[in-house]
Amino acid sequence: MSILITGSGGFVGRNLVELFLKDKYSVLSPSKDELDLTNPNEVGKYFKKNHIETIIHCATTSRNGTSYPVNTCENNLRMFFNIERHMTPSMKMINLGSGSEYSRSHWYKKMSEEYFGKYIPEDSHSYSKYLISKYIQDTNSENLICFRIFGIFGKDENYRYKFISNSIVKNLLGMPIVINQNVIYDYLYSNDLYKIVVYFVNNKTKEKIFNITPTESIDLLTIAGLVNKVSDHKCEIRVLNPGVGVEYSGDNKRLISEIGKFQFTTYERAIADLSGHYKKIKNTLDVNAIKEDLYLNYAKELRKKYFIKDDENGEGKTSEIQAERRKW
Repeated sequence: MSILITGSGGFVGRNLVELFLKDKYSVLSPSKDELDLTNPNEVGKYFKKNHIETIIHCATTSRNGTSYPVNTCENNLRMFFNIERHMTPSMKMINLGSGSEYSRSHWYKKMSEEYFGKYIPEDSHSYSKYLISKYIQDTNSENLICFRIFGIFGKDENYRYKFISNSIVKNLLGMPIVINQNVIYDYLYSNDLYKIVVYFVNNKTKEKIFNITPTESIDLLTIAGLVNKVSDHKCEIRVLNPGVGVEYSGDNKRLISEIGKFQFTTYERAIADLSGHYKKIKNTLDVNAIKEDLYLNYAKELRKKYFIKDDENGEGKTSEIQAERRKW
């Protein structure tokens, strides 16, 4: 099996390349310099030159800190359609989408695939994912599959901005874990994503769109507690705002119906594995960035932008869209 993995320089792509190679698959993982996916001529030449059976499309426009460039939507669309254009009938593509396709302002508990299209995402990154997903859903091709991934964590993610790794690193550095507001998420361990991808690489599927997410959700406060549990050091945990924020989780019944029984790695086991990884590289960590708490600042911005509206007195209140979500 010859597999092309795009975006191999990113967190997810890098993990998939490592695990596929470990299992002796033939893997193509060109860097941006080796293959510009936004250039149709380069993509065409690359496909003619190399034997490709399956494409795992992880590539996306990179963030600048916490924000995406203005050309994000265009670039993401160009990358996908340049690849799709040069696929032969014998090729399969697994496109990595996002739960953000459901529109961040309208998230609710355990969103199903049928909820897709009720709302259009506001930001350019999510909008591009939405358009690609809609194309895959509507086009008459059994060779295109879309994975809607919600939260994902694992080795080599950006610990400056990703909550689980950020919490582990803070614990290692003897710093408190500060949570802006407790929230329930679906977090998928990267090793579990690999196992699911392997199944889809080697099997035909009934459906084309899947929420790729664990059965059990988890809240940030519980995650912080697990970080303390698996660590030698028990750090302080603080929550700045009361209550529980808007849940970000997906219904995975379609996935489980497709792949059958699947043993997701427990959150505790995955966090313990990841903690061991960061212990080994502790001396290489960007301590100043952790002290600046870029993650916390980012979390505050997101809460203010999407989930808090100011009343007439200037006091924050939770958006009333939660009531609307319960209809679905």
